[in-house]
Amino acid sequence: MHAETMTARWNAVCGDTPEAVAVRTRDREFTFAQAHALSTAWARALVDCEPDTSRAIALEPGAGAESVVAALAVIASGHPLIMLDPLLPEQRRTHILSLTGALRVDVPMLTELPQASHVTLPEPNVQDTAIIVFTSGSTGQPKGVLHSHENWINQAFEAKEALEIGPGDRVGMLLPMSFGAGLDVIVMSLLNGAGLYYWDPRTESTAGLAEWLSECGVSTAHCTPSFLRSWLPELTSVDAPALSSLRVLTTCGESIHSSDVSALRPHLRPDALYCSWSGSSETGHLAFNPYPSDRELPGGVVPVGRPAANKEVLILDADQNPVEVGCTGEIYVVSRYLANGYFGEDQSGASKFAVQADGSTRYRMGDLGRFDEHGDLHLSGRSDDAVKIRGYLVEPAEVEAALRSLEWVSDAVVVADKTVPQPVLIGYVAVGGSEWTPSAAEVRSALGQRIPTWMVPRDIVILAALPRNERGKVDRAGLPPVPMRGEPVPLRGPTETLLSFIWQPILGIEAVGRDEDFTALGGDSLAAAKMLGEVAEQFYIQISSAEFSQAPTIEGLAKLVDSAGRRRSPVSDSSLVPLRTDGSEPALFLIAGGGAPAAVFAHLVREMRSGVPVYGIQSHGLEHRGRADRTIAAAAARALRSIRTVQPHGPYRLGGYSFGGFVALEIASLLERAGEHVEIVVLLDAVLDGDVAAKVGALGSARLPIRKRAKSRTAAELPQRETPQEYVPQNVFARLWSKVLMNSLVATAGLFRLRASAQWIVYYELSRRMLAKYEPSRHVGRVQVITASEPGDIGDRDVAAESKLWAVLAPDDLHIESVPGDHQSILRQPFVIRTAAVVDAAVSGRQGANNLGNERS
Repeated sequence: MHAETMTARWNAVCGDTPEAVAVRTRDREFTFAQAHALSTAWARALVDCEPDTSRAIALEPGAGAESVVAALAVIASGHPLIMLDPLLPEQRRTHILSLTGALRVDVPMLTELPQASHVTLPEPNVQDTAIIVFTSGSTGQPKGVLHSHENWINQAFEAKEALEIGPGDRVGMLLPMSFGAGLDVIVMSLLNGAGLYYWDPRTESTAGLAEWLSECGVSTAHCTPSFLRSWLPELTSVDAPALSSLRVLTTCGESIHSSDVSALRPHLRPDALYCSWSGSSETGHLAFNPYPSDRELPGGVVPVGRPAANKEVLILDADQNPVEVGCTGEIYVVSRYLANGYFGEDQSGASKFAVQADGSTRYRMGDLGRFDEHGDLHLSGRSDDAVKIRGYLVEPAEVEAALRSLEWVSDAVVVADKTVPQPVLIGYVAVGGSEWTPSAAEVRSALGQRIPTWMVPRDIVILAALPRNERGKVDRAGLPPVPMRGEPVPLRGPTETLLSFIWQPILGIEAVGRDEDFTALGGDSLAAAKMLGEVAEQFYIQISSAEFSQAPTIEGLAKLVDSAGRRRSPVSDSSLVPLRTDGSEPALFLIAGGGAPAAVFAHLVREMRSGVPVYGIQSHGLEHRGRADRTIAAAAARALRSIRTVQPHGPYRLGGYSFGGFVALEIASLLERAGEHVEIVVLLDAVLDGDVAAKVGALGSARLPIRKRAKSRTAAELPQRETPQEYVPQNVFARLWSKVLMNSLVATAGLFRLRASAQWIVYYELSRRMLAKYEPSRHVGRVQVITASEPGDIGDRDVAAESKLWAVLAPDDLHIESVPGDHQSILRQPFVIRTAAVVDAAVSGRQGANNLGNERS
């Protein structure tokens, strides 16, 4: 057993290396001698202020070095220390203070050396409580976990054994010190004679962090996986290993995927290692799993590894019997160095803590896990998270691991809804703003190829980022509600049944109600095109996306199929697609991008709250035979004829996405010349570059910086994420690389029927050529430009230069606003929510302050 207290160990370390740096931040540092003198003086002042050392001191730390020294002072005073996180909700802080009766002390009160006090500091027992660590409260009311001096000395010992931390090391703490893991890093560094180099991730950005670590010669660094993922893009911008001073980097607090470690390795020097480090408020260190650069990474989630030096981990079944290697059971930890229970509980958490005959404690974690054949511990989530789906016991953690393995997914969490008669799984998926954003249907479909169907979540919610609490853990209470989906209404008749067989694999779900909306179930325009293609092959009829958008359910589509089957001929050849027809205000007419159907606006219209009618307009011949227009002027004239069939006179509201934005501007010019009033033109990431930018620059009175497109790309060269490979027939995709064939396909665009994906590629190339011939002109009305914040497949963008160019085209009333996402994802979930809000504001005349009207170049 460890016979030393934290205070005694601190005194000894300071005596051994008085001049070495003990604590350093970007703006201050203390040597061990300075930190010892200050902490001792502050400790005496605390005992003077509150002689009852059984009363806890609640310290509210900041990001400065003083906060570390203040924490050491509280421990030296003999009072139990509570780190009161400044970002905790006030209700949580009040609960902690009222529960413990702690004296609250602010660090600024301790930054000056107090008057000399001759109070004798107490000599605590090794079993006395040194620190009370409060749980996150993610599964209920937060509890205060009691940790003795002896436990913390063991924490320092186990870290020294696993990570070889000792004098001469410089330990980088990239965790808030109010976290349990942050306290661990303070203890494992200072009580082993190493210097603590503190960078608070919640008050500092990652900018300059790698350089600071290198300048300071930091040898080990410790952070959460989510912090590491946010930091990796910055590290990638450096050619040489950005973390060349580190010999060890660890993550803790949540599971980490092997792909994260793979992405980290190039930024470490060859002899450095990554280590998965896990633990809990009640157990302290649980396990370590080091991965030198030559150790092969496992697939999926990284195991937590071998138990810490003085911990024994048992995997038991429901009858408390050990399970075989490879089998999952509940985790129990046995050690002399566990928490002494929970604050205020007479039985010290007896339901979880049990004292053994040899004096050790056995703690029931409430987590599921297994040991593999190599002796590594794998965590499988909470035991109370497991849920029966169709008779199978499913662990949400396993589904999370499968979700994280998808290339589009940056983060994921799976929860079980047990409030319904038949429990269901809900998957929340975070995607990066610069990545192609999948639909819920694509996620489910891809997931179904990795795990059994009963494990695939019924609902997938796409988010820009998972909500996290003040400790960096997923805030489950902050997850958005899932759109209500009732029990599927039974199908009727053979047509509906056959259609459901087509829908189910495309949407990645097992049951579809006859009244459920295709888009609401996660389908997007590409999924709809694939589905309608299969309908055509199965039923030998043609249903356009325009028709389907008016009847996006199994019931509605079945009626269209039956009706078309009776006629055996295509229906309406209109390029005008009603997307929302209710509402008394003037309609908004949206022109689709080159090669895209009008259904590309489906998610946008669903998220718009203004209630205006919306019509989409797609290229002539895209879905029905008809020679495609060859110029933007011709496309605008045709679109205007369609618009006037719905609305003969103004005021008009126009908009366009990408290439469609320039068609919308041309329509506006035609209407103005006809004496009609155009209320607004909304341009959704219509990119001003290449030939168009040069012509606009010439139109202006001053020379403007023009970004030249790096390389003219055909649609066939677009990344797979823009046109997923499985939707493009390989023979067609390969043939499109032929310039000769592409020219012939463009020349005959619309006259011959191609598969949907090939048709879109041909029309994209046609629109690119139309833009090259386009002669832009000024628009005198109100214009709202919406730009994507991420470059995505567009390449480098000079936003300032584009703003000046837009001021040339719309000199009177111009508004420019950036929205999250890239060129593709601003019309997909979750980024389309913000895009829809800007469109709503523009249509109603409520644009923000980003008004560039009358800005001349």
